[in-house]
Amino acid sequence: MPNDTPSPPTESAFALRNALKQTQVQIAHERLFEGFGQRLFTSGWSEELLQWLLDEMCMQFGAPHGLISQQHAGALKILAQRGKTFPIGARVPMLGALAVWLKEPIHFEVHNQFVPSLWTIQGNTEPALHCYHLPIACQQHAVGLLGLMTSNPLNTNSLQVLHSICGLLGFALRGQTQTAAAIDDSYLQKLTPREREVFALLPSGASNALLAEKLGISPGTVKIHIERILSKLDLNDRTQAAVKAVEAGFKSDGL
Repeated sequence: MPNDTPSPPTESAFALRNALKQTQVQIAHERLFEGFGQRLFTSGWSEELLQWLLDEMCMQFGAPHGLISQQHAGALKILAQRGKTFPIGARVPMLGALAVWLKEPIHFEVHNQFVPSLWTIQGNTEPALHCYHLPIACQQHAVGLLGLMTSNPLNTNSLQVLHSICGLLGFALRGQTQTAAAIDDSYLQKLTPREREVFALLPSGASNALLAEKLGISPGTVKIHIERILSKLDLNDRTQAAVKAVEAGFKSDGL
């Protein structure tokens, strides 16, 4: 006769434990999001708040390495860090993949490519780690980048939480930048109107020939204007002048 005795409900117990664990994780994520919002509402933006947020994210998502950076003058400035990344205040040039990820309008997505310029791990020698880079943006304008390297892959719910946090970060960092002391652009008064036009186009990285075509003047005249700009603003080369122009609010899409 067949044995009608029911087997121990091991599968049901496993499913119950798994569901309970997922519920606990979801509650922790919600508390993280709420806690960041409350602190931001009551105390405003601060470096201490960003470090607290990064530490909490690294703990919840199993990330031994993480960073929060802010875009400024063609580079990402590290505002908070944990593990094997560069120290707070370090500037990472926005080249290669970083330039692509933060090209406006920003797309709502996660990037998994390992970027050596962001991490001090040589060649990603920890293959068990999973890379996650999320753009921090406000109204599709680049503000910075959140980076996490986790021990386990993140599921869709976890990534949605990170996207939401990046949304709050975007508003917080952009608001902090806008309410900071106004940039002293009085040095622009040293330049003639034509020199200002050339200065404004330098972030595009265009050649003298392209700048001349844009402005309706000769490449030689463009060269003379750039030399005068460097002299008047006490700059060494056109790269420094381009960075200065970005800091003054001129964008790279001028052409």
